[in-house]
Amino acid sequence: MQRIHNFNISPEEYYARGKKNDFPRLDVCPCCSYPSILPRHGFYWRNALFRNSYFRIPVLRLKCPSCGKTISFLPDFLLPYFQYSLEYILEAAKKYIEERKATTYYQLLQFYRYRFLRNLNRIEAFFRDQGYRGFIPEKDKAIKLLKLIGAFPKAKTFAKRFQDHFQHNFMAN
Repeated sequence: MQRIHNFNISPEEYYARGKKNDFPRLDVCPCCSYPSILPRHGFYWRNALFRNSYFRIPVLRLKCPSCGKTISFLPDFLLPYFQYSLEYILEAAKKYIEERKATTYYQLLQFYRYRFLRNLNRIEAFFRDQGYRGFIPEKDKAIKLLKLIGAFPKAKTFAKRFQDHFQHNFMAN
């Protein structure tokens, strides 16, 4: 299980600190509710691709001694199972959906577009659950929801809150 965590630092700072980042600890297993601090189970290395930079960063893993499941803490500038950063993905999707401008490879754009459009109803449900009562026209739903995502203080906040709410990311399959 991957959990998004806000480290309150930039990707560059996270990369520079490496394994010395201030990683959180879990007092209860989110899978089986085992009531003890979960021990560290090492790190795995993850690519983090941005528009003009690339990092190979460590991600902490914890393992529950009761159920044997592993939990990892992914920094909030990444999405689970995606190498490109959250901001890069949202920027590319927004440019393509709103203006039909390609900012990356065509196949990658189509992949992001497909995943985003496939999850529109779930994203709308999230905003409804958060109290949004405005009208969302069916024809322009993707554009309206991208604007709502952009209205959050940071897209990172949206991604973390969405994952906490539905237990998977908004670009999930």
